[in-house]
Amino acid sequence: MLSELEVLKDVCERLDRIGIAYMLTGSMAMNYYAQPRMTRDIDFVIKVEPADSVKLSAAFEPDYYVPREALELAIASRGMFNLLHIDSVIKVDFVVRKDEPYRKFEFKRRVLIALSGFSVWIASKEDLILSKLVWAKAGESELQRRDVRNLLSTSSDLAYLRQWAGALGVDVLLEELLDERH
Repeated sequence: MLSELEVLKDVCERLDRIGIAYMLTGSMAMNYYAQPRMTRDIDFVIKVEPADSVKLSAAFEPDYYVPREALELAIASRGMFNLLHIDSVIKVDFVVRKDEPYRKFEFKRRVLIALSGFSVWIASKEDLILSKLVWAKAGESELQRRDVRNLLSTSSDLAYLRQWAGALGVDVLLEELLDERH
């Protein structure tokens, strides 16, 4: 049975092989930047178009359960779908990159890092913070707020965070969590 790290490597290699641009995000990305916590899945943002659905599903079958209808709907609506690695039962969430100015900019800022014998594109720390703030605001999630506190416990580009937090409507929440550090 594969570990989460092995599934992460496998997914990155398959996406690279078919030319799908991606970035790791969510708690697995947070574990790279801050104190690790348990995670339930592996989260990616991917840049795809409707024409990519066939090659995307073909790249993962039969080792992963690929819900083709959900995949096609997510790509068309710029939403989210997931795959399930059949042997390990590890879930992989894919968020289709939105065409909003911030989401395009965030994707350009992704960073290539080396992990245990492979490379992975990962969201920048600041963009991960901003995404978690958006999720926290949308769902009043204490888990996302805790993740942001964790990420803010080390140095961050506060000018960048404040600039985009205002544009994303999460500036009050950012300042609240920054104030908690003192």
